[in-house]
Amino acid sequence: MNHDRILAIAAHPDDLDFRLAGSAALWAREGRHVEYLICTSGEKGFNGDGASSRSIEERRAIRESEQRAAARVVGVKEVHFLRHPDGELANTLGLRRSLVRIMRQVKPSLVISDDPAKDTYDSFYGYHSDHRAIGQAVFDALYPAVGNENFFPELMEEGLGPHKPKEAYFGSRDRPDTWIDISETFDLKVKALACHKSQIPDIEKLIPELRDWGRRNGEAKGLECAESFRSLEVPQ
Repeated sequence: MNHDRILAIAAHPDDLDFRLAGSAALWAREGRHVEYLICTSGEKGFNGDGASSRSIEERRAIRESEQRAAARVVGVKEVHFLRHPDGELANTLGLRRSLVRIMRQVKPSLVISDDPAKDTYDSFYGYHSDHRAIGQAVFDALYPAVGNENFFPELMEEGLGPHKPKEAYFGSRDRPDTWIDISETFDLKVKALACHKSQIPDIEKLIPELRDWGRRNGEAKGLECAESFRSLEVPQ
């Protein structure tokens, strides 16, 4: 399925750069319109380096600035921040309303997020409670809420009527069915991640791990470097 407008959603700044920056760069190069939605500003994701002396507002500003810079590297058109408290996301009515509002504004045909079906709990990073909450909330926002005028009538009053994305990609290495060859854009993925200096002080040390991650993602399809997803068509 060919998608001209794409919205990628994550819990924290840098999540999308690890997960799909290579794909985003490729799609942007092909002329597709890509936007990011980040649900927290990652303000608790600081350790050392005088973090305790910085206010929440300062930490939030640092991470948002890093994410905007990373998005520019790969050609993403806009980054939206919901600024929910870091580490406190839950699949609530309020979060789903926020997700539906942005989806109706952006009008994507493809929405990308964490996979709510992940259940192996083999990584503390991968199964951060915010990641789990976003996967569930995006799934519930996609159906039936975003395309149904009876959900969140207050958004109708804002001029944001129903919109139905056609497909969802859920980040998955466990049971993917969609692979994006990022061999040509791997360097851009690295440059995007390098923008997150508060999280990745030495990008060179991370490159071998990123290459291995891309190789393992792509090996099922014989690709040297890939990002993988589980796809699901959204009911129309």
